[in-house]
Amino acid sequence: MQVEILAAPDPACDEFVRGRPDGRLCFLPGWSAMVEREFGHESFYLVARDGGAVRGVLPLIHVRTLLFGSHMVSQAFVDYGGPLAETDAARDALFARAVELAGREGCQDIEFRNIQPMPYDLVCRTDKASMWFPLAGDPEALWRGFDAKVRNQVRKAEKSGLAAAGGGAELVEEFYRVYTARMRQLGTPCYSRRLMQGILETFPESSRIFVVRREGMTIGGGITTFLGRFAEMLYASTLIEYNSLCPNNLLYWEAIRHYCGAGARWFDFGRSTVGGGTHQFKKQWGAQQVQLNYQYWVRPGTELSVASPDSPKYQWKVRMWKRLPPAVADWLGPRISRGLP
Repeated sequence: MQVEILAAPDPACDEFVRGRPDGRLCFLPGWSAMVEREFGHESFYLVARDGGAVRGVLPLIHVRTLLFGSHMVSQAFVDYGGPLAETDAARDALFARAVELAGREGCQDIEFRNIQPMPYDLVCRTDKASMWFPLAGDPEALWRGFDAKVRNQVRKAEKSGLAAAGGGAELVEEFYRVYTARMRQLGTPCYSRRLMQGILETFPESSRIFVVRREGMTIGGGITTFLGRFAEMLYASTLIEYNSLCPNNLLYWEAIRHYCGAGARWFDFGRSTVGGGTHQFKKQWGAQQVQLNYQYWVRPGTELSVASPDSPKYQWKVRMWKRLPPAVADWLGPRISRGLP
């Protein structure tokens, strides 16, 4: 089994990812190239080959900043990553090469955003889970199967004059205004507009924005991707002052309805802290919980430090961020969050 760093576009890698039942957009070489182009983080896209045939891939992004130090992550700005391999031998070879690279580059650690844990002696976090909802070809059949509470909340949004729409890169600015406002309300640094634009422009056939408007004003929105069996909500935000009108419910229903027609088998509501408010919101739709196993290789002699807004030691930072003037938070947020992918 040979492992190489992909140096030029290779259709065989795209075919491998697209052919895997667990393939996601973030495993494609194009995602790594987009992150490198938009943020300047170095990409190491590892490919395991056996007799010339691709047997596995492992996208790695080297995130190096003065504020947070030197780390590797698989994959950046998404919920999933780690080795995508068809054999244990390919997975083992990819992992070994990743550790070798991290040591050579002076990284403090590697974060593997796995679903299934790898059989190595690694630090593992299990406080996050994804919520997957099985789709059917007929959205009306899904609608009838929803809990009455979910249907009533969608109807309430519609009766309140909310309207949902979908589109492409032309909606980035509209969505981003809501997204940055919501991040300020949460006390969390926002991602940059370049990330949102980069996703929609790099994958125009596999990504889509949905927005919710009230009297012409956008009050909610989300960015989704679609590859193979999975449609996935990457980022979603609604303005808290309109929560009583249930814009979130209309947003997700519009996305679910769209991807039923697009042929997706699953709608991925995205990652949540188990037991948290967003976790409960997704659960009410009938989504199935899928445990995430984020594993960490840590360089000998160092300690793992994972920034989390849920941690008590970060709560004072959250409170401070909420007090920043909007212009300051919107300028500073992308400069901080590029080091927290």
